[in-house]
Parts: sequence; C-alpha cells; structure tokens
Amino acid sequence: MLLSSLWLGLCRVWGEVYSSVYLFGGIKSVKGVSFPKGGILYTGIQELILTDDLMANLYNGSYVNNELFLNQYLIIKDSSGNVVDTGRWTEKGFTKLKYKPINNDYFGKISPRNQEQTFAFDALENDSITGVLLTGGFGSGKTMCSLVYAIDQITRQTPKYDRIVYLRNNYDVFNTISVGALPGNLNEKLAPYAMSLADILGSVTQLNLLISTEKIVLDHIGFIRGRSFKNSLVLLSEAQNTSREIMALIVARIGTGSRLIVEGDVRQCDKEVFAKNSGIYYLAESLRGDPEFAMITLKKNERSRFASLSDKILGIEE
Repeated sequence: MLLSSLWLGLCRVWGEVYSSVYLFGGIKSVKGVSFPKGGILYTGIQELILTDDLMANLYNGSYVNNELFLNQYLIIKDSSGNVVDTGRWTEKGFTKLKYKPINNDYFGKISPRNQEQTFAFDALENDSITGVLLTGGFGSGKTMCSLVYAIDQITRQTPKYDRIVYLRNNYDVFNTISVGALPGNLNEKLAPYAMSLADILGSVTQLNLLISTEKIVLDHIGFIRGRSFKNSLVLLSEAQNTSREIMALIVARIGTGSRLIVEGDVRQCDKEVFAKNSGIYYLAESLRGDPEFAMITLKKNERSRFASLSDKILGIEE
C-alpha cells in the first residue's frame, strides 16, 4: 500500500493534548487511545501514484492491487504527483463517484466543500452501502454531512425511509459539571443531546415538529437491546463515546430496509473507557472491505476560519 509522507499532529483525548502519527492510509497512533492489532486506524481513503501503463490498466479494468479494500476511496496521482482522478474501489475495480448536491427546504442546497466530503456524499447516497462511518476533527463536517443527508431522506416529497432513529451515548463533555437529572419525559431528557439536529433544521421548533410526527425518534442506547429498526436511518452521533460491545449492539439492531450512519472522532472521547476500547476502531477494523460498509476520514475544518483557530489553542499544526 502506497503511503504519503508522515505528518505529525496534536490531538486532545481524555482531557489532555496528545501527539498522534498519521499515515495517509491509516492513523497509526493517538496517545491515550488504545489501537490493538498493530495500532492502525483505517481511514477509508488511499492515495495511488501510478505510471502511465498502470493508469491505463486502472481504466480498462485490468489493474490489480490486493491491498485495496472494497469501498475504499481513491485519490489517483500521476508519476509527477498531480491529482488526475478520484473514485471508489469496488468488485468491478475503479468506479467513478456518483454523488449530487442535496437540496432541501430546511437548509437549501448543500454541496461538498472538499475532496473528503465528496467521498462522504458518494457513500451516503449509495443505497448498497448499508453502514457509513464518518470520522474527523472539529468542524470537518462529519455531523453536517450525516444530518443533511438523513433529514433530506425523511422530509422529501417521497421519503425513502420512515424515520431517523437518533442515538447518542449521553455523556457530558469531559471536565464539565453535570447539570444533574433532567426533568420531563424521555424526549425531553434526550433533547439537549440532539441540538445538532435543531441546528441543521433551523430551530428547536422544527425539531420538535419532526419528533411529534415520529419522523425523528430520539432513543437511549441503554434501552435498545432486543430492538429491530426497520425502514429507518439509524444515526449514531458522537460515536467516540462507544465501546466495542456498544457498537456491536447497535449494528445488530439494523433490520430490513434500514441503514446505519456513524459519526465521531476518537480524539474527542469523554470517558477513559472509550479511549481504551474504541467502538469506532473496532467498527472500522472489523467491517473494512465488506461490500456493505464504507468509511471516510474528513480532515479540513470547514465550519469557519475562526473555528479552525481552535487547532492553535490545542497546539495542533498542519
């Protein structure tokens, strides 16, 4: 597998700033997060530098590379290092991307802002990929891409799914003081953890409307054992706060006509147990190469220039 040059970054896990080592095809280590089996976190993206002959083989279907995984996204470069194409590796070989912008009354027209987001749109819009995992740092768009796609699917004129089942392991941000037990029914208790949905929809009122019509269902992970989600988009948010066992439990809930979208960042764990037993790692490690699974790691902070300055506060350097 071809590797681009090593780059070093700093990341925050379990309340501290930690060094991490990245390879283009995988995250080698994040101090404070335990990656077993050699310590490589699959990224879902691979760079290929090809000669003219290999490039021709890629396009005529005769290119062979046994180190690529099904649904791995490819950045193709010529021998001079220039990007000439992008696509996805499938059972038929190199496949062009087939995505389109999302246009919805709630948020208007949304298009990917960078190459990795383009890969995310392609995976999300491909119904043959049952499970999509998006990872990335602050402001990279993993939540935005997931929610924009999911909300469009349930609110369009001919909805593809009956509902969004929104799951999140409800831990407060580390080193913050809990407000204590929340009043109200289950929806009212879970609503503070679902405000990213309100941000995309434009208001809490719009979120409450979709909850009242059961287009959006807020579920507590602790109650889902034995459940079967059918004709649903199951959206697991802040998945860095899941263990291997919790992730397996959620995957096992996906029933007929449903898909699973997972988003999170292993560098933002809010409890030490999840840094030592990462559900994201085991999902990526176990399902990479499966025809029903794709993973994309988003890199660039697209929220705003000012939001990207958070990296400087943490000492992260490109």
